Amino acid sequence: MIGGLAWREQRAGSRALIEAAMAQAARLTAAHAARVFEDAEASVRVGPGLVAQGQLDPDDFVALEHFTLAILRSHPHVSWVSYGDRHDRFVGAWRDGRGSIFVNHSFPTTGSRIRLEEDRLLPGGRREELRRSDDHKYRPSERPYFRAAAARRDVAWTEPYEFYAGGGLGITCAAPVLDAVGVRGVFTVDFSLERLSGTLQELEVSPRGRVFVATGQGAVLIGRRGLGASRAEVIDAELAAALARRGPSEQEGMFELDHHGERYLVRAVPLDVGDLKWFVKVVVPERDYTEQIDAQARLALIFGGVALGLALVGGIAMAGWIAQPLRELARLAQRIRHGHLDLTAMPRSRDEIGVLARAMNDMVGALRDRDFIRETLGRYVSPELAEQVLRDRDALQMGGEVREVAMLMSDLRDFSGLSERLGPEAMIALLNRYLACMTPVILQHRGVIDEFIGDAIFVLFGVPFSRPDDAERAVCCARAMQEALAAFNHDSGSHGQPELGMGIAVHIGRVVAGNIGSLERLKYGVVGPAVNLTARIQSLTAAGEVLLSDTLLARVSSIVSVTPGRQERVKGIAEPVVVHRLLEVKALLNRDAGV
Repeated sequence: MIGGLAWREQRAGSRALIEAAMAQAARLTAAHAARVFEDAEASVRVGPGLVAQGQLDPDDFVALEHFTLAILRSHPHVSWVSYGDRHDRFVGAWRDGRGSIFVNHSFPTTGSRIRLEEDRLLPGGRREELRRSDDHKYRPSERPYFRAAAARRDVAWTEPYEFYAGGGLGITCAAPVLDAVGVRGVFTVDFSLERLSGTLQELEVSPRGRVFVATGQGAVLIGRRGLGASRAEVIDAELAAALARRGPSEQEGMFELDHHGERYLVRAVPLDVGDLKWFVKVVVPERDYTEQIDAQARLALIFGGVALGLALVGGIAMAGWIAQPLRELARLAQRIRHGHLDLTAMPRSRDEIGVLARAMNDMVGALRDRDFIRETLGRYVSPELAEQVLRDRDALQMGGEVREVAMLMSDLRDFSGLSERLGPEAMIALLNRYLACMTPVILQHRGVIDEFIGDAIFVLFGVPFSRPDDAERAVCCARAMQEALAAFNHDSGSHGQPELGMGIAVHIGRVVAGNIGSLERLKYGVVGPAVNLTARIQSLTAAGEVLLSDTLLARVSSIVSVTPGRQERVKGIAEPVVVHRLLEVKALLNRDAGV
């Protein structure tokens, strides 16, 4: 009886830790995959954005080749980056399983024939001619990704489909380029599911456990140990079919699966890929964790039958021996629950208790990763907004409230002309250096970067939390940004790089602030006439200038020197707007803006 009680106690404790480890493994895999897909979507949007700004010519296939190569080289999980238009002209860059990079051009010739030219890129900028054909069959306008982007007229993710010419199963993120006629062309980022399977190879859940990425219907798309579905087949067809037979309520969460006389534990968490609803599923045979427990329990019962007295003493001792490590792990779990993430469980054996101790160490590492995610999220939004999103699930609900917000909008002068003189790669590198220079200045002044609009920056002061000195911090931030740009230009000039000129407008007014978008894709921002007026004032600025609205000046007149107000007429506003050029900020608010 004592052995049976020990067996039950150990199994119950083991099951709880097993479920926690499986849940953490599924969440980490989903988070990693989501980061890969979100980065791809952000990258594919760059192409249409550059075309819209006149910085990339969709008829210049040399420039398009350079652009696709730049995106491919910066994204190791991506298989293809391409652009194809409605005339079936195509350029793409792709990599094979050994990491070699290729470029592919195809275009119509006489009649309905398609010319293909494909080269391998060699060190030193050299090329090796691979294929030349005048009877190529590939037509971009007939491919699933082109049709999906054309139907949506926005970024679209495809369902898994067979890549051209036996290229295997994959998915595509496609972004259309629109003109007056319709869809002029489509930029794409492709993922081979076989290549993506490599991202799961390092995850060890149990000796026979596996991690799958599956569709909402349960079809396995990506498996551990490099077994990506290179055709329409699924990994381990019988097990995948058994998973697919589960009801809709069991597509997410923790459940058990009996298959061919063996019980499996399954943990599923959702993974959203654009509009696609997928799941990460961790599948572990229960016996991976229970074999040694069952063997020890049987041994205890045998000895108990031979000698009841010895079994009683030995059973009590065995129960303590089995349960003590679990109690230690339970106490350690309680301390971890209270935020002590500098602790480590010391595996004392190679049995299931040692497995559980190592699983707890993995869980602690995952919690440290959670804190890292919080810090990383703070790079994209203000620390206050990042903390609010991680702490309060309701913060992601759509809706807004009327708030008084100080707004700052900056823009580079003659950046379009500069972009024409630079290639796409040099232009993106220069823009990233400039934004990396401005961002710390804005965050130091507690500004919330609403968005980067090309070379323009829109910053809010007063959301999600308002402060009495929002207007003062906005003005001090504008001055600090101009000073930072001067240092940036000095460094650029010393390295032979072009210098930049920036104009800034600062205004304050009532706006509607909150989450804008859909349940699938939200953006925290503001809307209202005050936002439009800020943009109009910014259009009046010259390089090196900071213009303040009359409304904002009334709030900060004690700390600034400005020129007399001048009346300007701006588009969309009936009455003239009074603006003032900032000369000096008397107070040094920006020195302690982070306090």
